[in-house]
Amino acid sequence: MYILDGKVEIGEYVFNAVHGIEITKSVDDLSDTALIKLPSRFKIRQNGVQKYTEEAIKVGDKVIITLAYEGIYEGVEFTGFVKKISPKTPVEIQCEDAMWLLRRNNINISWAKTSIKEIVQEVIKGTPIEMSRFMKGQDIPLNKWTVRNANGAQVLESLRKDLAQTVFIDDEGKLYVGLQQLTNIGETVVYDLNYNLVENNLEFKSANERRIKIKYNYIDPKTNKKESVEFGDMDGEQREYTTSVVSDKKQLEKMANAELAKMKYDGFDGDVVSFLVPFATRGMKAKLIDEEHPNREGNYFIKKVVTSFDTGGARRKVTLGSRL
Repeated sequence: MYILDGKVEIGEYVFNAVHGIEITKSVDDLSDTALIKLPSRFKIRQNGVQKYTEEAIKVGDKVIITLAYEGIYEGVEFTGFVKKISPKTPVEIQCEDAMWLLRRNNINISWAKTSIKEIVQEVIKGTPIEMSRFMKGQDIPLNKWTVRNANGAQVLESLRKDLAQTVFIDDEGKLYVGLQQLTNIGETVVYDLNYNLVENNLEFKSANERRIKIKYNYIDPKTNKKESVEFGDMDGEQREYTTSVVSDKKQLEKMANAELAKMKYDGFDGDVVSFLVPFATRGMKAKLIDEEHPNREGNYFIKKVVTSFDTGGARRKVTLGSRL
């Protein structure tokens, strides 16, 4: 039998009892988030003094969430900062990972020519955040790039939107910017579709059923001249991206193919729901076992995990990405 345990550390306070926790980690989102629901008042263990939660906790307080099954599993599930306090009943504490620090890092700089790595180095300068080791060997040369009075998170958001880069701070607290399929952290979680799941919300589709066309445009900011590349199914749903900083056609083709690979494959769409164990986080590989349909077994990239914890139990909702 699994016995739930855990604690939430916020600033100088430790909470061993909470109404609920929800932690969201996704390679498609700029930051990991956590929502913590706490009683409106609590007593300090050392002297029994009672405090109002919304007054004791401050925006910017450090947050560490540890979840556990007694004697089976214990792990730090979230590290970040208080972003917002909502004085409801129970009190809701909205938290964000180290992206919270980058939102406070103002940047003004211009490059005639640069690269993604050089921009990332500027974004994290003066903070304790480092670049992820998975960025090694990955880089994209860029034409003129100017940042005017923007914070670090806004700069990263432009890399995500304009260059189709995956951007997030990993579980080691390091910043990753690059192709999504190269974020795999080298760890695997195994799911038996007929055994260790609370819910199975997966649907199998062939690559041929996924009719997708990717179009990538480069627009010269001086002449407004456009160059485009297209890949995929000409009769498929079109996803279009535009950039003014990547002019190299081979790089445009690489970016377009990377987007296509994320969307067109033989395999499952959807999510599975498990208990707190086995552990899973975004960037891991999910190995699916199905004795009833062995032809559908395979490995998938995990792109999102939502972990919930309350009096009713603990769950991980794991959303699958492309087949590996």
